[in-house]
Amino acid sequence: MRNNTKKLLTAGMFAGLMVGVTSTGVAANHDGSGSYGSSGQASSYINGDAGVNADVDPNSSCFRPDQYDKQMFSDPNVPGPGNRNVHNDACFLDRNGKKLNGPASFESSGVGFISACPDPDGTGPQSAQLTDKNGDGRRDLCFQTAYQTKGIAGDLEFHARMNNTGMPGTQYVTWCSDRDADGCSDEWNKSSIRIDWSADGKSTFSSGGYTGR
Repeated sequence: MRNNTKKLLTAGMFAGLMVGVTSTGVAANHDGSGSYGSSGQASSYINGDAGVNADVDPNSSCFRPDQYDKQMFSDPNVPGPGNRNVHNDACFLDRNGKKLNGPASFESSGVGFISACPDPDGTGPQSAQLTDKNGDGRRDLCFQTAYQTKGIAGDLEFHARMNNTGMPGTQYVTWCSDRDADGCSDEWNKSSIRIDWSADGKSTFSSGGYTGR
């Protein structure tokens, strides 16, 4: 069952947010964080994967981002990104809703890890790099030089996959404009999602513990 407390950014809200940009280039936050600048409004969202992830709004997109998910652990030793991975997509949008290019990074904190950081154009000149930034054995930084341009669904957006095979708690993923390729802590143009991982996919975690739903 979907969490009915989720906040979604509709096209109308996005237009209103653009009007509200201040002289510093920072706009109001929307269920996560976001701001507007020369690289465009950062908007990160969880993709419902055509209904496979039933906890995510089926209309989730850069224009209507669902930024919260509850998910079961993936089974251990499943190859690739995992059998219950969470698909995180993102865009930079100008004032007219046009999708702009990168470079950009996805940076994970809390539990879980980044299980896929795809090359944005396959054999082309762009590249992606997945690293363990803090040295804890989990891959937490996905840097991509550009958005996807493969002539398939998902072009003009950035993509990554999140996974967890048994550590209960919350995974926070911040996506940002990242020209120096060192993560999001020093960047201001960014947007975030949150994933609560548990054995049954029904627990909601907070600073004081969790509640089962």
